[in-house]
Amino acid sequence: MKKFENVILSCALIVLAGFVLNMGLFVITLINKQLPPWVYITLFVSVFILAFVIIPVFIIHTFSNLQINNIFIDLFNWKRTVIILITMIIISLCFVGYEATFEYLVVAFGEEFLFRHIILLILLSVFRRWWCYIIGSLMFALILHLNGDFIINLLTKFPVSLLLYYVSGKYKLQDAIGLHWLYNVLVYKFS
Repeated sequence: MKKFENVILSCALIVLAGFVLNMGLFVITLINKQLPPWVYITLFVSVFILAFVIIPVFIIHTFSNLQINNIFIDLFNWKRTVIILITMIIISLCFVGYEATFEYLVVAFGEEFLFRHIILLILLSVFRRWWCYIIGSLMFALILHLNGDFIINLLTKFPVSLLLYYVSGKYKLQDAIGLHWLYNVLVYKFS
């Protein structure tokens, strides 16, 4: 039963993150005509971080029986983080411009934090690592990206998510964020 509960908790966090994000974006859209671009980006970043980082961490610490201590400890290799951040900013600015660069960074950070860290920790408490990768990737492809085509999500987002889990496990979260960011930039540029 514990396995089922942890899968449901993970699904609930994803649905809640999506709901909070969409409500926040709805409000931003209502007032967007009067906003300068830097205010829009600031609001977008705030809503995304609230939905994918702050609320899930709060819920895990407040309502869960999981013993997830020191949730922010040892997430990043800071030297690699700086190198990846600078490299990706340059690449992203060349391909998609200023506003999209920071939107894609925030999307990559938020989704990677939720899936490759929070949900992975929840699932690791009851499953072996590769089962966590598979279950988390199915959630990433089929729940988070529910608005996309089922088959396309299964054929593209599922394997990309498996790769991101592997990269995060091998090199820490910053590499998964960088790869996710690059993926989003390339999809935008070439689609």
